[in-house]
Amino acid sequence: MLRNLKTYLCMVILLVCYTLRANDWIHSQHAEAEKNFKPKYFKLAHGDLNKKRTRSGGTRYPWPVALKSIGHTMASYQRYGGLNGAYFHHGLDIRADAGSDVIASAGGQVVNIENYMPGDDAYWEVAILDAEGFIWQYHHIERESIPKAIFDAYQNKTSIAPGTKLGEVYYWSVVTFGERYHHIHLNILGNDKKYLNPFEFLELLPDDSAPEIGKVSLVVNGNAVTGNSVSGGSYTIGAEIKDLILSDVFIVPANEIKVSIDGNSSFTVWKFDSLPGGADNEKFVNQFYLPKLACGDYSCRKPIIDLGFRKTPGQVFPVSRGNHQIEITISDYNGNQARQTFGWTVN
Repeated sequence: MLRNLKTYLCMVILLVCYTLRANDWIHSQHAEAEKNFKPKYFKLAHGDLNKKRTRSGGTRYPWPVALKSIGHTMASYQRYGGLNGAYFHHGLDIRADAGSDVIASAGGQVVNIENYMPGDDAYWEVAILDAEGFIWQYHHIERESIPKAIFDAYQNKTSIAPGTKLGEVYYWSVVTFGERYHHIHLNILGNDKKYLNPFEFLELLPDDSAPEIGKVSLVVNGNAVTGNSVSGGSYTIGAEIKDLILSDVFIVPANEIKVSIDGNSSFTVWKFDSLPGGADNEKFVNQFYLPKLACGDYSCRKPIIDLGFRKTPGQVFPVSRGNHQIEITISDYNGNQARQTFGWTVN
């Protein structure tokens, strides 16, 4: 009896270890596929977001799928391995039921149909170049569901109309935060191959819930300091900046962060109409986020941001002795806001 119990426990442990290793492999493969896929057709993107805002007068496109919630925004922190493997999500994860129709939000020329991670059917894309020069990448489409007419348009370099079916949502094998993660990953690229915020293009969602500011901490050498005092020198301030968009579990960062120090004029830490690195989804990610404190994978989401982020490094917070205060204002894409103050002492 005891021997049988030990054998059973060993089998359970081996199964758990195998599952964890399998998940680690899936995660690392996903990261590599999304980070490294930069095909030649990217050079076709020439759309200018500022000109679009002026020219189209705020024209917005329908969502490409009957969405359930937003799983990730372009600003989401992704890291499925070591600190050097981090990257900005650089698009929207639009959660939907597997098998749901995916339509072309904007019409245009079909410039790519490809399995961008050969051998894994989860990584098929259809890419559309619209009339304004923006490229729409639709990832995770079920290969067998892509209509022949879409393949014909790709081969013949012809255009399709808005609302044309591109395929169906792939059945995603991973369960994360208690839910199966069926989704379409949508990227939109503009001039200079910049990743742009799809929220700028799509119809506004019925989201009236404000984002939240979690724990705020003094940070030295990337580590949070206990208490509210620091001994001069180089330091920064980190904060967990989180939002939920039509979801109870899928934490994403806020769209815009502003701070005011000691009552002075506020400045924007970053507003995500595009990535800080433009065409590079890895550049600045370990400066914008605090990598020793943040996490972003299938089991952990903590968007902990360096409120002193600048594309040009430098000391942002005061080093003069005495008491100081910061006011943090965050907003989501719909304009819902939250504010919080934090006081500290420089010794």
